[in-house]
Amino acid sequence: MDSKSTLSAIEHDKVNLGVERAKILAKALKCHPAVLVFPGWDVEIAA
Repeated sequence: MDSKSTLSAIEHDKVNLGVERAKILAKALKCHPAVLVFPGWDVEIAA
């Protein structure tokens, strides 16, 4: 599965994001992995 189809599958809940994918995406997006895994969670308050 290529990158575009993987992202599409994640967006459409056909593939689980998972911790390792979240870490890779977070690094590319320059954000904390929790933002991707728990979208409603406020990282600043939890830290």
